[in-house]
Amino acid sequence: MKTTVLSILLLLITFVSQAQSLKDFKKKNETNTKERTEMLDLLRNDIKNQLEQDVVFVVDHFKAFGNYAWMEGSVQRKDGKDLVFPDEAWDCCHVEALFKKVNGAWLLKANGAFSTDVWYVCLITTYPEINQSIFSETARSMQQNCSN
Repeated sequence: MKTTVLSILLLLITFVSQAQSLKDFKKKNETNTKERTEMLDLLRNDIKNQLEQDVVFVVDHFKAFGNYAWMEGSVQRKDGKDLVFPDEAWDCCHVEALFKKVNGAWLLKANGAFSTDVWYVCLITTYPEINQSIFSETARSMQQNCSN
């Protein structure tokens, strides 16, 4: 009986520690393909809805910890042509995105595709449960407590 309880306890500890470890999604591999694709498809669909163009990403940074993931990269058209924007208020071709896992599925919580400002400075205030290790050095250094 003690052995069974100890085995179950060790299994639970292993599961929790793996669920709470920093995961790197920058490059697709056999362990992250499903989640990485799920998140990037959400972002890809959001951009397609805005620009009506099929896009692909060059991922510079993509990390997850617990239920949050942060991605930074650039956007290119899938057909290789230049992106076309509706007006001059777009800064080609960067993208940053925050994802949250809810009930086992990733959701796109926020993104700043082509933003002309640093939109993500208050994320640690808006989402205080985020582990800042998911951010790139630049994004982490820009975080501010934006409470009033």
